[in-house]
Amino acid sequence: MDGGDRILVAAGLTAAVVVGAFVLWGPGGAPRVRKRRGQIAGLQNLGRTCFLNTLLQALAACPTFIEWLKKYAKADAHNSMITTLYTVIEVVNGTHESARGTPVCPLGVLHSLRAAGWVVPADQQDAHELLHVLLSCIEEETVAMSKKPGCLSDALGLGGARAWSALASPASPPAAPLAVRDEGLPPRPARPASAAPPGEPDLVHSDDPPPEPMRLKKGVSRSFCHLSSVGRRWAAAPARPPAYPPTRGTLASRTHCTVCSTKSPVRYDKFDSITLSMANASTGLTGTYSLSGLLRAFTAPEMVKGVRCTKCCPEDAAAPPGAEHAYTKHIRTVNFGKLPRCLVLQVARAEWRGGAPSKRGEHVAFPETLCMAPYAAQQRPQPDLVSLMGEGRLRSSLSVLNASAGSAVDDRALFRLSAVVVHVGGPRSGHFATYRRGNGFESKRWWYTSDTLVHEVSLQEVLRCAAYMLFYERLVEPPPPTTTHF
Repeated sequence: MDGGDRILVAAGLTAAVVVGAFVLWGPGGAPRVRKRRGQIAGLQNLGRTCFLNTLLQALAACPTFIEWLKKYAKADAHNSMITTLYTVIEVVNGTHESARGTPVCPLGVLHSLRAAGWVVPADQQDAHELLHVLLSCIEEETVAMSKKPGCLSDALGLGGARAWSALASPASPPAAPLAVRDEGLPPRPARPASAAPPGEPDLVHSDDPPPEPMRLKKGVSRSFCHLSSVGRRWAAAPARPPAYPPTRGTLASRTHCTVCSTKSPVRYDKFDSITLSMANASTGLTGTYSLSGLLRAFTAPEMVKGVRCTKCCPEDAAAPPGAEHAYTKHIRTVNFGKLPRCLVLQVARAEWRGGAPSKRGEHVAFPETLCMAPYAAQQRPQPDLVSLMGEGRLRSSLSVLNASAGSAVDDRALFRLSAVVVHVGGPRSGHFATYRRGNGFESKRWWYTSDTLVHEVSLQEVLRCAAYMLFYERLVEPPPPTTTHF
């Protein structure tokens, strides 16, 4: 090989190296970030904001919550919590057009919180408390949306072309019949076709004979008659109910007297998350706590003292002081009246011991698929708790009652695990992290996220962690309520 050939080979190799470097590193000298749709991105820590990052990752793993945000998000809404939260979650999940797989800055969520009047201190906060703050801001925005007045066509129950034909008629009385019309007056012109909405025919056709006009008195127009016919509906039209987030559910509670067995009416209380305590829960045969055991302790009947019975001592009856049956013992039962689409459970680990706060680090076993049928109102049996208490079998019969209630499993009460929030540290400080599902076609894969760190983990590692918050999503949506037409 002569010198000229060597020069050509060296030049070719140099060009190949330069082209490869350009493709790999890009023109700016930095490594090119590979964008892959659905790639989970980390979140930048803005200074002790791990509680915010872990909550955003947990919500980003809940498709039901994301679809709800998408329904009410607006592109031109500035400092809107719904819009900002939806955009940040889309970028984190890699489904936004601006997603590049690099860590995301959650500063927009903090700005939306401050715009709503919330003060976020610089020190570390609790992720569970932040969840309720975010849901409170979201509820305020949905309530404001529901109070906005609608258009007149919505109130009239019309839409599009029907609203045009009902409201675009002339305000003066309709023309009289041709036999009594003045000969000197020209006929009333028809509405031009260009003024009609698409799909709406003209009021008057030149080829068709004119229809018989409505005979009105005192110069009342057709529009006025139409408005008067729906006047009551317009005046009494209720405001649109606010759209609650998918975390909203209801608890059903009632009490009944141990003396006369009088049951109180069922009381329904709303909730966005349920806090479960290990204080009254049993460890079972394995010696460890379980999520089902914490739920059984939460829904177990409890004795309440000092409650006035309306039957033993009516309010209108003057009971003497110290009457025997003025205040009796009552048994209080609590269960889930309406299960939310996105169930959030918190395991209370901070408690007060020896005059100082402490943290419980016991492992609470939780399943990937959770059945809530044994704890729901429609699935719970109605035993005679007073007779059980009289026989001394109230506590021992709870396991039998829960087992019989769980025998009939309702598919609408099945929930799948979406995310787990863990806390490492003491009761006053520490660090939050999240185990979460992938999104889309990667929903069967699990990821560990801690601020900017994101790496894949196994389901077994997720189920072994010390959970602080659990996010479950309903597997089967309940059927819509049926309406009867008479």
